[in-house]
Amino acid sequence: MMLADFWAQTLRRLHSELSEQQFQLAIAPITVGEENDAWVIYAKNQFAVNLLRSQYAAKLSAIREEIAPNAPELIYKVGVGVRYEMAEEVSPTFSGSLKTQNQAKSIDKSDELDNLSTDTSSESNLPKTSLQSPQAPLLQPENAPVDKLPEKKSSRKTTAQDILAERMSNLRPNKKNEVSEENKSHKPSAIEIAKAKEDAEQRHSQTNLSPEYTFDTLVEGKGNHLAAAVAKSIAEKPGDSMYNPFFVYGSTGLGKTHLVQAIGNELLKLNTKARVRYMHSDEYLKTFMATVRNKTWDTFKQQYLHYNLLIIDDIQFIQGKDRTMEEFFFLFEHFHSRNQQIILTCDQLPSSLENMEKRLISRFSWGMTIKLEPPELEMRVDILERKAEAVGITLLEDAALFIAQNVKQNVRELEGALNRVLARCRFEKRTTIDIDLATDALQDIVASNYKPITIELIMKAVADYHHIRMSDLLGKKRTRTVARPRQMAMALAKELTNMSLPAIGDAFGGRDHTTVMHAVKTIAKLRIDEPELGQDYEKLLILIRN
Repeated sequence: MMLADFWAQTLRRLHSELSEQQFQLAIAPITVGEENDAWVIYAKNQFAVNLLRSQYAAKLSAIREEIAPNAPELIYKVGVGVRYEMAEEVSPTFSGSLKTQNQAKSIDKSDELDNLSTDTSSESNLPKTSLQSPQAPLLQPENAPVDKLPEKKSSRKTTAQDILAERMSNLRPNKKNEVSEENKSHKPSAIEIAKAKEDAEQRHSQTNLSPEYTFDTLVEGKGNHLAAAVAKSIAEKPGDSMYNPFFVYGSTGLGKTHLVQAIGNELLKLNTKARVRYMHSDEYLKTFMATVRNKTWDTFKQQYLHYNLLIIDDIQFIQGKDRTMEEFFFLFEHFHSRNQQIILTCDQLPSSLENMEKRLISRFSWGMTIKLEPPELEMRVDILERKAEAVGITLLEDAALFIAQNVKQNVRELEGALNRVLARCRFEKRTTIDIDLATDALQDIVASNYKPITIELIMKAVADYHHIRMSDLLGKKRTRTVARPRQMAMALAKELTNMSLPAIGDAFGGRDHTTVMHAVKTIAKLRIDEPELGQDYEKLLILIRN
């Protein structure tokens, strides 16, 4: 079936099954198209796409399975496709005429069997058991084998005998074969498919997972590459002692929640019967407090024990709460001893949780502990481009680079900055974001982020990077562990400030300008000859500028 025919018939079906308001608001604006051998349902924005996925995807899939079972899967995207008219309404006499035809066929078959029974009953030479009751030979075909039937008969009677003998000899094995073939070729009906999807959606809603947090929508970079690789391994094989527990920590807004929920969604994708639960530690605390008030200890303990995967976000909020930590300790022990996967997120390293029980801190470190780093420039640009594409807006490369350079702390702030630019874009009724629009929308953020680069800032960055003191850079020591960082700091000062060579020399303990010149030339040569030193220099440039 062609897409045009399918969509025309689908519109007719939905128009008859939905209210007029539902149809006009949600279905009528839809356009469709084909991309990479898939049928695409286009909506005008991401909100409309989410509405279709949550409210109408199951119904659309059921209709597709019913009227076009061999058609490609339906996917949902923001965009504009082709608009088709609704199919004409099916004639009300169609189903009635079809029913009449089926009844006629049934009557013809009954007449044929009656005639067959009448013709054969007049034959006195046939065995009585096969003639007195037409059902007898069907139940016991061995009582009237074909080779015992009389050979000399009239043409009409012989034909009846042949038909009856063939049915007696073939009925039982054919019945078995037909059932077997039906089982092999049976396809679930549209109602069964819709029911299965509804059950799956209900099970998913009980997990508390967000369907948008998947590995497909996760942008990977240097800051989270290792964590993403471990997360995918856990989804494929939860409970592995190497990764149990999986403890993810880092500053706010770096994508911890997205990463751990992607594990749960991927596990459900691989195993629809898996029992998964995601919760914030605040929910765990509230449940525990209600248990204390109502004294429902058994219920509290049992509600968590049957999960294959338990994810608790921001576990740091239970520290300092003795009863809660004690109960969580027993829950942790249960999961770990039975190879049930537990995943925790936190804003700091386990050993830095000052008010957490020592036995919990030690257990948090049993499996895999990974820190998420702030996204690098390339990752921030990738995130911006994906977010803009999701809402149907073109983000030019220079505009994406400008936003990424000015918002560096975390993904949440990056998305907030993009939302401001998108709002300005929609207000001006534009479909493309250029650098002028981005600059105008984020001028206050750019102004607040501006910090002048000083000699003191450069010295501190170099000293911290090489684990030495700032006083060493200003002192007279000439050991390699001090002299090389001092030369690097001088070269950075020459590149990043407008200070003259004598001024830089004075800032570094009253050194001569020729010393600074020698340091700049030495570092320039070493950046080519020693790749590691060159990488250190580039990292320091990024740290100081940021």
